[in-house]
Amino acid sequence: MEENEVLEPGEPKMITPQLPEPPVRQVIMAQIGLMILCSGAGMLLYLLICKILGLDPQLALTETSPAPERWQVRTQLGMAHFFGFFGSGALTIWIFYRGITQNLTGWPDYLRSRKWPPASTLLLSLLLMLVSVPLVLYSLNLNQQLPLPELFKSAEDQAETALKGLLQMEHIGELLANLTLIAVLPALGEELVFRGVIQQQLMRRIQNPWTAILLASVIFSAAHMQFEGFIPRMLLGFILGWLYWQTRNFWVPVLCHFFNNGMQVLGQYLYKQDLSAVDLEKDVQVPWPFAAISLFMVWAVVRLIRQNLTKISTAT
Repeated sequence: MEENEVLEPGEPKMITPQLPEPPVRQVIMAQIGLMILCSGAGMLLYLLICKILGLDPQLALTETSPAPERWQVRTQLGMAHFFGFFGSGALTIWIFYRGITQNLTGWPDYLRSRKWPPASTLLLSLLLMLVSVPLVLYSLNLNQQLPLPELFKSAEDQAETALKGLLQMEHIGELLANLTLIAVLPALGEELVFRGVIQQQLMRRIQNPWTAILLASVIFSAAHMQFEGFIPRMLLGFILGWLYWQTRNFWVPVLCHFFNNGMQVLGQYLYKQDLSAVDLEKDVQVPWPFAAISLFMVWAVVRLIRQNLTKISTAT
């Protein structure tokens, strides 16, 4: 056990293996292969639905696209995310970690998902996400100043146009659909793959947990294929990875991921309904002093989280 790790209440300190854990390379390669296979299955199912309903599977979404086209794209993206991330991640963990040890009796134990986190841990983790926002936005400003190949810029522009079209929400039903698509599914699916599988396997192979978390966050950001936001997404991935490592509870990064994405969707809905003056689709320029204050607050909240976890561990 690493020096800085904090055990969950009631968690045994020693694990007696019943079967040897699978090789790290085997698990990661299986995860990648299943992502490809499951994504392909989702795409084939979507194409079949389009064929039956007479829809255009190559639909390009814009800000002026009508509601039916928005719902079609939501369906496509939802299926892609469900199959590609949630489905492949769940399959990987179930295949390799069902009933593999005596004390950890199945894949939910490997994932650390059986217990709900203490309220104090969850609230402090959400606070960490909140105080990191100016720092993340500042890193986005820096990232956008980096030169990108024209091919990447074109892809970024297309993705941004599609996202703006997706975030056109005329009623509460579209808000709930976007929360499901942009917050719920990524929170579950991406955390399964990048924290549950990739990060945990890298931490088995790499002795320094900080290096493993950093590498997992780089992979997390690169997998999105949106390079104008590579650095801020990597930073968010690092924060989520650190929370998973320290709390040893899958639901902490899941809920923090949901909070981060969900607040952006909700904020844009409120703006479209003239209930907020902040347009999150526009770039927010953060002065460096605000980023420095944010960095200090991140450090302070990290200390509070560590103290809280130590207190919980001592009490149990």
